[in-house]
Amino acid sequence: MSSSFEGSEIFQASPEEILNLINNFEAYKEFLPGCIESTRMPSSEDDLVKGRLVFSLMNNTYSFESINKTNGFDVCISQLKGPFKDFSAIWSLESIDSKNTKVKFLTKFQLPFFLKIFAKQSLIEKIGTKFMQAFEKQLTEQSQ
Repeated sequence: MSSSFEGSEIFQASPEEILNLINNFEAYKEFLPGCIESTRMPSSEDDLVKGRLVFSLMNNTYSFESINKTNGFDVCISQLKGPFKDFSAIWSLESIDSKNTKVKFLTKFQLPFFLKIFAKQSLIEKIGTKFMQAFEKQLTEQSQ
């Protein structure tokens, strides 16, 4: 059975600034909750960005490798390697004006059995909201 998270916020940043942050894997360890390591991996295609994130959760570490495909102001994310049986996500950015962007984030995933036990929908909502807030906070700090 799949789990999902969907969130929508107005960020005080341009779509280009947000795209740069989404595809800046090296920065994730500085602001994303639980992320202890983040690395950009080589990619041969201009519209593809590969990255590796390592998270520390519940006294365990989990490595997640993904590929981001950017098309206009949408970024589609697919897991290459990681703890999920299946994982996909999309960031959709819609410019409101020069300083504000409507940001939508949707992810669908299947957790392995040992993580399903802990991942109630309320926890998934809480983590998803914290991740979106972390991106928004990082953008705010970058613009100061």
